[in-house]
Amino acid sequence: MKKLAMIAAAMLSVSALSAAELTNITAGDVKASKIEVPAPVLQPTDAAKCNHVTGEITSLHLLAQTSRSQLFTYAKTEAEFKEFVEKWTPILGKFGVKVTGTEYKDEFGILRYESPDGRVVRDFLAEDMNYDALSPAAITKLQHELLEPLEQAGMTPIASFTIKNEAFRPTFKLYYLTKAEENMDHELQLRQLKNGEDIDFDLLTGAVNLVKKDASFSMVYIGKLLGSKSKLAVDEAGIAVKLADYKKFLAENKKEFIASRTYKLETPIELTDIKLNYLINIYFFQ
Repeated sequence: MKKLAMIAAAMLSVSALSAAELTNITAGDVKASKIEVPAPVLQPTDAAKCNHVTGEITSLHLLAQTSRSQLFTYAKTEAEFKEFVEKWTPILGKFGVKVTGTEYKDEFGILRYESPDGRVVRDFLAEDMNYDALSPAAITKLQHELLEPLEQAGMTPIASFTIKNEAFRPTFKLYYLTKAEENMDHELQLRQLKNGEDIDFDLLTGAVNLVKKDASFSMVYIGKLLGSKSKLAVDEAGIAVKLADYKKFLAENKKEFIASRTYKLETPIELTDIKLNYLINIYFFQ
């Protein structure tokens, strides 16, 4: 059953849609970033080719972040940015991706590139997943669990780096190639859905490629950017109204409704003058 405190918070919070894109990145941007066609069917192939670059990153200025057809980083000096360029240029080159220019200003560096088939580099940070961060073996196992589905989906892994820096618990970041879309939320990417509530996995398996059920409230998948919203109501009629209103909201904001599921709460949530007996989970593409 859903966590009641989080349900109440979901009901009382203002509806919001995520996914502001990094269209034009500037030095003033925030200095940290985390991370209707059918979903592609993963075709059986040989095991992951393991042709990607591996290693360990301890200095965060070498840890590339991705947007559009560019990698970017925050480097305190031009010398640090030069190290970044020297690290990533051969990695890109190994996969036929050509560096077309660089720019450094106000501790912010950009490396632009192009690929022969128009694919772009995207990344996935595993820090928010559930794993034993003190076990190198567990981290290695998880890396392989994510790399192989990328290979199978034709999203070529180009690098996988473990990260050892006090800013992160022991983790890793994957880099891979995928087809670019005008709206980055619509790109086939390796993503994580983790909004604090238990997930109705069966409602999503036809919409995206489920890579890993990380927890009852967390899933890693390949697909477009998912969103979810929980609503509460006194009765089923009230739930139906809230679902209709939210579908209208999604349509007005050019978001795609996927599915929903209604639950009767074992223990109602009591507010000042009402008792909320029903919960609905709504899933959509951003």
